[in-house]
Amino acid sequence: MIIEYILTGVGTCLSTMLVYCAYKQNKIQKDNIKIQLFDKRYSVYKSVLDSITIFKRDNWERYILFYENDISKQLIQIEENLYKAVQLSVCLFDKELYEKTILVNDAFCKVAEAYKNMLISAHLSMNENEKNEFITIYKRQIVSEQGFNLDEYKEIFPKAYIAIMEFSRKCEDYINLVNKLQIIKSFHKYIAVNGLEK
Repeated sequence: MIIEYILTGVGTCLSTMLVYCAYKQNKIQKDNIKIQLFDKRYSVYKSVLDSITIFKRDNWERYILFYENDISKQLIQIEENLYKAVQLSVCLFDKELYEKTILVNDAFCKVAEAYKNMLISAHLSMNENEKNEFITIYKRQIVSEQGFNLDEYKEIFPKAYIAIMEFSRKCEDYINLVNKLQIIKSFHKYIAVNGLEK
């Protein structure tokens, strides 16, 4: 009889411990899901943020001069990341934010296309002497105290000037769209620590 009480007590303790372990495991699993959700949402946010910061540099002209290949790689990488971000955002955010990411992606694709056209007209369509002259003017303007001025290109390199202006316009349109949509602000409610329940 005493053995029955002892076994019943041990069985009750084990059952209680198993229920407690299951409860803790469930809580840990929910926390892991929240962490994974945060990581995915943050990757979408970061893709959009990277697409903005690449054009918000104060030294954009100098950066292109010294890191042209790097800029091309960055634009390609950002374009790919934005495309993936749009695909992810369909199941991570509400419909409004998903539609905003689509608009941002479409606008960035136009910027990337304008950049490609600028490179083609500024480099591939020029002979070696024209390229050297183009680079000499570019370097001279960058170090000048008056700042960067495209007017000198207008007469000497009309095709390149048009392509540069188109790229500049697309960049400006992109930044204006991002500001109008307030997409970064829209992400904040999803990536804030208290927003993980959404």
